[in-house]
Amino acid sequence: MLPGSPPPLSNDAAFRGGRVAVCGSLAHLDPLLDGLCEALRDAGHAFDRLPSHHELLAQPALLAACDVIAGFGNMPISAQVMDRAPRLRGVVSCVSGTDGFDLDAASARAIIVAHAPTEENARSMAEAATLLLLQLLYDLDGTRDNLRHDRPRPNPVRARMLNGKTVGLVGWGRIAQIVASLLQPWGVELLVSSRRGTGVDVPAHARAVELDTLLERSDAVCVLAGAEANAPPLVDRAGLARMKSDAFLINLSRGSNVDEPALVEALRERRIAGAALDVFATEPLPLDSPLRQLPHVILTPHHVGHTREGDASLLPALVENVLALLRGQVPPMVRNRAAVDAWQARWGRQALVPATTGASR
Repeated sequence: MLPGSPPPLSNDAAFRGGRVAVCGSLAHLDPLLDGLCEALRDAGHAFDRLPSHHELLAQPALLAACDVIAGFGNMPISAQVMDRAPRLRGVVSCVSGTDGFDLDAASARAIIVAHAPTEENARSMAEAATLLLLQLLYDLDGTRDNLRHDRPRPNPVRARMLNGKTVGLVGWGRIAQIVASLLQPWGVELLVSSRRGTGVDVPAHARAVELDTLLERSDAVCVLAGAEANAPPLVDRAGLARMKSDAFLINLSRGSNVDEPALVEALRERRIAGAALDVFATEPLPLDSPLRQLPHVILTPHHVGHTREGDASLLPALVENVLALLRGQVPPMVRNRAAVDAWQARWGRQALVPATTGASR
């Protein structure tokens, strides 16, 4: 249990239902994870509230007894961890990200990975991407500095219109799709690059292209793709070299999707015009990071797109994902759809139903 946490955030007396390891301790996520514990207690399932996944891995008997592991999506849940948990039927991220989970290993073992890409969360992130795109194009920070320091109007001005520009979306998940919808009235050319290739369905005002083409042609590149464990950066040094010298880069996905040292070099040498970054290779962003010293860079601490509405949508999604797994049902938000058939064959008729409801210790 977390130091100082109220008792009963763990229960297993008179237990015949599922057992869930609830891992993590971050100030903004604690209410979410504690809310899951309350829902599990009300449903009569056992749970163990742990400060992090390290405590779970240090207890082999507990790991072996887990039916579900829930926590933040960057927990390193590898094939080796899954093999130590023979009862494990699901791993659940309390947010949309699942970059710590080995999706291929989970699918191979008929383990479902669930997450929480709620509509409110996706739309909040899409609105934030659009905000940052306009902020870069219109040089909002520079304009505010002009007033703050009583500078004259620059000549020529730095601001540029969004209308008529080419915007590249790296990734074609729900966030990118909403961005495409939001940008339609602005009269932009939209290019889309997806890991699924150029055959993905895109709206009439967009075109699916290879990543190199997108980087070469775009006036602004928005990286919105989910991260994959141990995968190389989507936008690497060679990709940055393909970008226009007056192009902007926006990354709201994961820091690992962009080669950060190469990006620092490109920005320092003015090989691209600027960047807006909400995610970094190391978080929180170190105080001595060279990114903090660069002009024309907008830096936010991995919550620029977090809204009250988005946060409020996460607990219901988390609870339903976990309880569905315990009921022997496919949860509503599955990250590894390839595992569903094998999961249903293995777990679909094995509902974990407590003998008593609300038992706590």
